[in-house]
Amino acid sequence: MGTRRKASIINSSSAIIGQFLSMVLSFISRTIFIRVLGEQYLGLNGLFTNLLNILSFAELGIGTAIVVSLYKPLNENNIGQVKALMLLYKKCYYAVAVMLVAGGSCVSIFLPKLIAGSYNVGNIYLAFGLYLLNSVLSYLWSYKRSILIANQEGYINSLNQLFFNVIMQVLQIVFLFMFKSYYIYLIIQASFTLLSNLQISRLANRHFSYLTDQVTEKVNPKTLKYLRKNIVGMIASKIGEVIVYGTDNLLLSSFLGLAAVGQYSNYTLIVNGVGSVINQGFSAVTASIGNLRVSGSQERQNEVFFQYSQLVSYVSFFISIAMALFFPSFIQFWVGKRFILSPTLSFLIVFNFFVSSLRYSNLNFMSAYGTYWEMRYKSILEALVNFVISIVLIKYTTWGISAVVIGTLLANLTINAWWEPLIIFQSALTASFKSYIRFYAINLVIGVTIIGIMQYAYQRVQLNLILSGIVCLMISCICLLIFHLITISFAFPKKYSYLSFASVLSKMFHDK
Repeated sequence: MGTRRKASIINSSSAIIGQFLSMVLSFISRTIFIRVLGEQYLGLNGLFTNLLNILSFAELGIGTAIVVSLYKPLNENNIGQVKALMLLYKKCYYAVAVMLVAGGSCVSIFLPKLIAGSYNVGNIYLAFGLYLLNSVLSYLWSYKRSILIANQEGYINSLNQLFFNVIMQVLQIVFLFMFKSYYIYLIIQASFTLLSNLQISRLANRHFSYLTDQVTEKVNPKTLKYLRKNIVGMIASKIGEVIVYGTDNLLLSSFLGLAAVGQYSNYTLIVNGVGSVINQGFSAVTASIGNLRVSGSQERQNEVFFQYSQLVSYVSFFISIAMALFFPSFIQFWVGKRFILSPTLSFLIVFNFFVSSLRYSNLNFMSAYGTYWEMRYKSILEALVNFVISIVLIKYTTWGISAVVIGTLLANLTINAWWEPLIIFQSALTASFKSYIRFYAINLVIGVTIIGIMQYAYQRVQLNLILSGIVCLMISCICLLIFHLITISFAFPKKYSYLSFASVLSKMFHDK
């Protein structure tokens, strides 16, 4: 237990620090990018990111399934099965790389039709080719990261990524100033993706020298059966993920142009960056949840779920209200006043972030309990709702960027908010599902109401960046206290014991 907890702390800490530093560097790099190349190139970069996210559908969640399959043979030191799984992983990822090349070549033909209005961004085919090369290289040798992660040595991968990411972004900034070339920017990106993968492959071979030996076994039939079933569930999840998070910039580019993509992507960079950091912290307890599933009583599992959900709601609310208040000051300081979106659109983005963040407790429990198969229909319906609403609103209204945000928001509220916890309560927990719906609804309504009121009241305040940051932090802390008092009085089920902030962190996953 001690070793596992120590590894979990090391891995999660290194991942959070690495993610945070990468986010800071991304802000600096994005600032230079906008000021040197302009918002159209920024929009083009966002469009390429979405297109490659859609094309990466070919990966189908294979990596996640194989990492899970590696736990048992690594624990049992079954070298033959580890080598067989790694060979399978290698073949799958090389096939994905080939599929990406083929898919990217087909998509490139239609690039001009995916950009509305006039644009002046050089040779879009060459730029897309370089962006595609980076994505293809990300699948070569990178499969060896999985064995380090499965062996609870994910910190090695985190440090490797941080090292190469820092050097890459520094060089990108320097060369942007020197040559003002988007192509050189992309060449540096692809080069460091390759170098990072080569280095992680070398490190994996050093830690597991038998990976270079000839493979003599085939993957266990039971493991193959597990992989097939769970990959089917992951395919559906991947479809949902691709359509929900991979088409926003594509729709904006097709209907509104590259400038709209550039404006929106500044906000999504912040939201996604912050989301990635807090997700590292929340997902670090997944292994503890899995252990509780095996060793804890059913009543304890029910209690932990509600305690964990409450902790998630605190963090989600605090960050959401801080972003809602601080967005205008930060965006103006960072990239200029003309990139500030309207208060209504800013509220919708934060609202969507809050709703999405509340899902972390559900998603991590589903991951710990392995409910990929049960999620297959949910993800497809989520994708359809999101895409249909987004395209109808953006085509038949004048709401612009708000249309795609509302599409994602409504998909979260009408599908994910009840379906994901329903899977958990049907597959794992014995608590009342109605008690959770009441708990969730009160947290959501109270949180969104406070965020909306405070954003409206604060938008007339004009302060410099530092003073605004201090005031926003103070207001967020006061609002969190109010949120805590209301939700703990009316939302948290009386049947289970509520823990203070400190107790949640120290006791929530302590075996009883």
